[in-house]
Amino acid sequence: MVKKMLLDIGLRGGALALLVLLALDAVLQLRNSRLGRITLLFDLCGIAFLIETAPQFRDSHAVWVLFLRVASNMAAAVFALWSEEVFDDTARPPWIGWTPVGLMALLAIWSVVTDSSWAWLATHVSAVMLVVITIGRVLLGRANDLIEVRRRDRVVFAWGLGLAIVGCTLIGSSNVGMTPALPGVVGIALAAALFRLHRASPITAVAAAPPVSGPASSTSEMTEAEAALYRRLLRLMEVERAYRDGSLTIASLAKQLDTPEYRVRQLINQRLGYGNFARFVNSYRLAEARSALADAGQARVPILTIALDAGFESIGPFNRAFKAVTGETPSTFRKRTLAGPV
Repeated sequence: MVKKMLLDIGLRGGALALLVLLALDAVLQLRNSRLGRITLLFDLCGIAFLIETAPQFRDSHAVWVLFLRVASNMAAAVFALWSEEVFDDTARPPWIGWTPVGLMALLAIWSVVTDSSWAWLATHVSAVMLVVITIGRVLLGRANDLIEVRRRDRVVFAWGLGLAIVGCTLIGSSNVGMTPALPGVVGIALAAALFRLHRASPITAVAAAPPVSGPASSTSEMTEAEAALYRRLLRLMEVERAYRDGSLTIASLAKQLDTPEYRVRQLINQRLGYGNFARFVNSYRLAEARSALADAGQARVPILTIALDAGFESIGPFNRAFKAVTGETPSTFRKRTLAGPV
């Protein structure tokens, strides 16, 4: 038993030291960014887990331990928020990402205050479901991601951090006294995955690339092979209007270009500046839609028809993408442009 306790202290202490260093790293590198604040919060949740699951605090009802317990149970929601900030280029209102954090905080507070088995069960089941959904979204988004470093980190993030968070949740719902070294092992896994994302590919590099206004207009900085591929790509998108195919993917586009997928991905990302394939394709779709909405001859054409003709598969994604680029809804844009100068 003594050996197990010593092993637990060693593993837990090592994980705590790493997480504290990573928290300081987030403060120093990204203190003025939203991503930095979320990263710091994620690190602090991991620290809270390692402290509150220690054998000497497991049955404690001290206020500070209860506070750490709440923070520990929020890790899954912060995990989802962090994944959205790093891997999702889709423009969404900030409150959407913070909603799961607020809900998990309420569940955690309910669990701590009532000490009800049902409350703890609801908290842990919700946490596991949230992590599974997040892992699925991160892995599914890999096919659409054009940033090679970020594509690799999706796997590390999903299996490293995801499984570590699930481990934290399962430990929190079981008798940790039977396996005193397990939280330390999970803590090491959590810290190692975070360390990989902090250092091997800094989170500033894997964060979503800023949007660009449109495709490049010059091939002067491209190699001969890139310039040739770029011209074929332009013809396919501008003349043949391949973007009108709502099911277009990077794989199907590469097949039409008769070029390896990685070369198409590199061209669109490194030369044209897009971090996400959907954003690249939507730039063409939105250009066509804006032209149609500003055309007086199409004033009676329904907005849904214009969206479908441009390649969007439904009105919801079209409205969100349109507003993210123009700052207004399609109907407002149409009214303003057709009204002419006041």
